[in-house]
Amino acid sequence: MKRILTALCAFLLVSGMAIAEPREPGQALTVRTFTFKHKEADKAAAAIKTLLSAEGSMSIQPSTNALVVTDRAENLKAIAKTLADFDADAKSFRLSVRIVSATRGAAHVPDALKDLKPWLSVLPYQNFEKEGDAEVQGKEGEPGLVDLANGYRADFKFGDYDPASDSIKITDLQISKTQKDQMAALLKTSLNLRLGQTYLVGAARAPESKRALMIVLVARR
Repeated sequence: MKRILTALCAFLLVSGMAIAEPREPGQALTVRTFTFKHKEADKAAAAIKTLLSAEGSMSIQPSTNALVVTDRAENLKAIAKTLADFDADAKSFRLSVRIVSATRGAAHVPDALKDLKPWLSVLPYQNFEKEGDAEVQGKEGEPGLVDLANGYRADFKFGDYDPASDSIKITDLQISKTQKDQMAALLKTSLNLRLGQTYLVGAARAPESKRALMIVLVARR
């Protein structure tokens, strides 16, 4: 019996040493709580999701609009900076909107659309005309509305800016056109636009349609 107890004590001693073994230098985890003034904690969590290490974790505290993040100290530095940028006052952005009609037939791209040639060349249409364009300025959370030429209208809402991807969310974008004294909706969508990049969104009755409408969007600071 004594031998069994001795062996058991030795086992516990070895086990205790294994449990108490410290992490390698720089691998210790740190906990930080971030409370937000301008933005919502759940959206902040989405903004830093890709920044967490394999050992990192986070929990949302809705009652205090806070985010508790556990991760390596060096990782938390990058996370803290991203969250500080994220929780700043609402940022201003400009959204450029261009309406382009497209048809099949003889190739034609007017000078006003020359900058779009790389994008237009991959479409199943050859003839393009600019129907109207405008630029709208607004802040995160604000609605935008603009009347373009030829009876077209674009309305939307500036969403949240994501510093991790350098993109702005454009929600409830609707392109309409006056038809018989009424506004008919042609396209409804929501998009995440990376700043400075050109996006083309097409609307057609069917893939084989001879006519289509292209909406060209570019978001900038």
